[in-house]
Amino acid sequence: MKKNKIEKNNGIKGFMLLLAAILPLGAAVGLFIAYSHLRDLWLEQCVITDAATQVQISSGKLVQAGTIAEKFGLVNGANIALIDFPAKRQEMLAKYPAIRDMSIETIMPNKVNISIIEREPVVRMNIRGQKGDTGRVADTDGVVFQCRRGTGLLPIVREPQMPGTAVGSKLSGRALAALRLVETCRRPDLQELGILEVDTSKEDFLCATLSDYSKAKIAWSGMDDPDASQNADLLATLTNLRDAIKSNVGTGVTTWNATSTEFIYADTKEKIQ
Repeated sequence: MKKNKIEKNNGIKGFMLLLAAILPLGAAVGLFIAYSHLRDLWLEQCVITDAATQVQISSGKLVQAGTIAEKFGLVNGANIALIDFPAKRQEMLAKYPAIRDMSIETIMPNKVNISIIEREPVVRMNIRGQKGDTGRVADTDGVVFQCRRGTGLLPIVREPQMPGTAVGSKLSGRALAALRLVETCRRPDLQELGILEVDTSKEDFLCATLSDYSKAKIAWSGMDDPDASQNADLLATLTNLRDAIKSNVGTGVTTWNATSTEFIYADTKEKIQ
């Protein structure tokens, strides 16, 4: 009798232990099912049903809104909650160097706003001796990208040989120095120099073609590694060149030598080849 009682107590204890083990598992399963159901309900709300009103894309001239929508997969039936927007953004910036920046605002459950800031071309990039247009341009940061629309009047930076700085890369060395030269000449007090193009193929100087089609040999301290600390020297050189051109000496000059910040030399016969 005592043995049966002990066995009965052990059975109850075993049942209680089994029940204690099953209840948390059952609760976990129940919570998982409830979570899955709620998640499915939420995901249903995140589906794009009318892309024309739920997706707003502010783009520029170089990368169209339709291209951006396609790359992000923002079409009817797409689920905003399942799109990896940060990863897609990085892909777009890498693929399209004409895009300077991109901001993305998701308005859950099913709206998204994308704003594109494009680069502004400031120079055309070409090759010395080449007449055709490569279609490459560079912005003030020196980033090279493709753009032909509305660039016909921009100054040209000529690199010494094909293929030149690749699209998506940044200008360096003499090509970057040429860009800084062009930018500095956009100052109101230097605009009359009217840089048309800059040849970077010479060893000791940049050869700039001015608005009157005269040439100017231009060099300054640090031109092979241009940065903001060298702007004063470049500015002094260009200011002296401007003053020399405005003087009586400027009549009939075909070539200017502005390789020194102290003296500007003029020649009525020399032509740079």
